Amino acid sequence: MSHHFDSPESRQDSRINICDIYLFNADKPEAIVAVMTISPLAGLLSPFTGQPQWNTFRPDTAYEFRFDTNGDAKSDVVFRFIFQGDATPQTWTLTYLSGEEARDHFATGRELGYGTVNEITTVTHLGQIWTGLAGDPFFLDAVAARVFLDKVIQNQAWDVESFSTGASTTGATNVLAIVAELPLDLISTTPFGYYATVSANDHGHWTQVNRCGKPNFAATFNDNPEGSLLYNTTDPDTDLDNFAQPVIHLVTQICSAMGSTDQPTIYGQRVANWLFPDLLPFDPQLPASFDFVGINGRRLQDDFGTVVYTLFFNTLLQNKVPPPADLRTEFPYVPIARPLPTTPAVNVPSRQED
Repeated sequence: MSHHFDSPESRQDSRINICDIYLFNADKPEAIVAVMTISPLAGLLSPFTGQPQWNTFRPDTAYEFRFDTNGDAKSDVVFRFIFQGDATPQTWTLTYLSGEEARDHFATGRELGYGTVNEITTVTHLGQIWTGLAGDPFFLDAVAARVFLDKVIQNQAWDVESFSTGASTTGATNVLAIVAELPLDLISTTPFGYYATVSANDHGHWTQVNRCGKPNFAATFNDNPEGSLLYNTTDPDTDLDNFAQPVIHLVTQICSAMGSTDQPTIYGQRVANWLFPDLLPFDPQLPASFDFVGINGRRLQDDFGTVVYTLFFNTLLQNKVPPPADLRTEFPYVPIARPLPTTPAVNVPSRQED
């Protein structure tokens, strides 16, 4: 999956586990829509703890949309959601931080509005906000992709057709989602970078515990406790220094086995330079898309799986899973929460042990 179950800490508490982020143009040209999904397999038993995954947000925890507007891979604008209450109906408060405040772990920001989970709220001078339980919009045969990569690494053998069987790992599952219309005049009308974080409140000091940018970096290249802890507690500006070598190593291995380039190490360096800093780039003057022409945000229906894995390993690895049929065409766009499977046969990719 993308960032689903990406660290030992998030496997223990799904409420801090960011699954995916999305960013695309709103219906009105002066705004964008930012989406964060949290708590994979919400309401189902965790394959790691055996306990139900959370379907409520963690109180007194900061869920943050972060924007880098000056190109230094650090946040300059933050929209922070904090939830109140342990059970439904939960409520939320949204605050705004910019400039030095956006990087200050003690800053409280300026309150923009508040609302109730599972209700659409219109915040004055901002836009529509929705939070709650939704169908997981992620679409990939993540189990087949993991098996495919493992076979290439272990056996130096590959079969591109086995990369995807067409069965969606998350097609019958739910997540928690935060969907927000955000005005560009509070962010930037020129190109910027976007990522999301979750931070825990330690006596007024916000401690970052999870982070998400481009899809599938964590699952593909950073599936180990030490790497995930480093990633989740740092900013994107250090990504190239911290994570280039694992990316180069794995890309070199797989490209060598597949024979997809006669310069696998150099290609691995290029992949690392493409991946890092781990932000979704976005030019608000252009339509959102995540495709082979380039990344400009990420729409819910974009076939990220084909794009990222083809780019990772320099050969066509086709995601045979179509976008979810239950995506909504109007706000809040994410699928309505799905009826949960009645059998325990929900599969997730095998991961390294803690």
